Amino acid sequence: MYSMGSPVREPRRRSGLGAAGIALVAVLALACGAGGGLAVTKIAGGGKTEVITKTVAATPAEGQPAAAVSAPKSWTDVVKQVGPGVVTIINHQAAQQGFFGAVPGGTAEGTGFVISKKGYLLTNNHVIAGAQTLQVVFADGKKTPAHLVRADPTQDLAVIQVDVPVKTVLKFGDSNALAPGEPVLAIGSALGEFRNSVTSGVVSALGRTLQESSSVQLQDLIQTDAAINQGNSGGPLLNSRGQVIGINTAVNRGQTGGTDVFGLGGSSVVAEGLGFAISSSTAQNIAHQLMQDKPTAFLGVKFQPVTQQFATYYNLPQGAYVVEVEGSSPASDAGLKARDIITKVDGKDVRGTNSLAQIVSAHKPGDKVTLTVWSNGKTSDVTVTLGKAPKQ
Repeated sequence: MYSMGSPVREPRRRSGLGAAGIALVAVLALACGAGGGLAVTKIAGGGKTEVITKTVAATPAEGQPAAAVSAPKSWTDVVKQVGPGVVTIINHQAAQQGFFGAVPGGTAEGTGFVISKKGYLLTNNHVIAGAQTLQVVFADGKKTPAHLVRADPTQDLAVIQVDVPVKTVLKFGDSNALAPGEPVLAIGSALGEFRNSVTSGVVSALGRTLQESSSVQLQDLIQTDAAINQGNSGGPLLNSRGQVIGINTAVNRGQTGGTDVFGLGGSSVVAEGLGFAISSSTAQNIAHQLMQDKPTAFLGVKFQPVTQQFATYYNLPQGAYVVEVEGSSPASDAGLKARDIITKVDGKDVRGTNSLAQIVSAHKPGDKVTLTVWSNGKTSDVTVTLGKAPKQ
């Protein structure tokens, strides 16, 4: 798809959140030598980024809309309702060639959740990346093999499938209806060891952007203070009705200085309670296509949302500020360039909950869209044919 920067592998480039400390949480255990083992936490960027498994939203698999609004439940009721549908994913990796010869393959653990009665599960791409085989552990301890259906590395989402009956299917909620201060609950395999751990908090902010790697930038993220730990990646962030409104993906442990794309400086601090989840409004569109083993739409830009605050301060229009245009992409073919601002797509304003990420994710490769682009003080319309996101 497109991206606006990438979570955590470019510590000096802040996506409005600061630079280094962003971590994707997946626990990696590497066997080392004949008699011993070395437990290693997968770090994404100069030791500043921890890999946090993502949590995706509820039932896109069936292609159904969000469930009808129901009465709020207690957290105990929510856990009883959805807990059996949250799983631990074990990524068995192939042996690698090391400096002193072949190094035995290790395992990485993350989280996922059931989105279809056909055995489809949603998780983060970084949870299953590099897998030789995949195994799923259900809440009751039962284990079963799983296979990758399809992944979208640009959005850090993946769908896998198990060939056993599933009893509990999670449902998507409407992340566009969220408001800061709303209570939320996260379930995941903390540290890859404490499976189906439950933590709670609130929605801290909406519409955040993180640079996950040099090529992956996540948009329209939900910020929460619910504790997100290594191994939580791919797990669900739930509202009080037991609906998935986000996929837990990353944490920010602090900043190391630097500036964001608008020139605002950072500082060296240590932060807690900064977790991030992919919004269900974006994830369910992608998950539905991945379940059908279809490629997702790709634009090819990294961008920074221009909020009303930034627009007022810098005298710019609201929209998606293009930080970088990927080579040989639909965006580059259409003549887009860095510092352009995409203000509309097919006449729809790009702002607030109507983010560029959501709009693109609702399209298919090959679709033609009309972008309204502000460039050097002038606005014009550009027609772009969306491409295919790379397959895992």
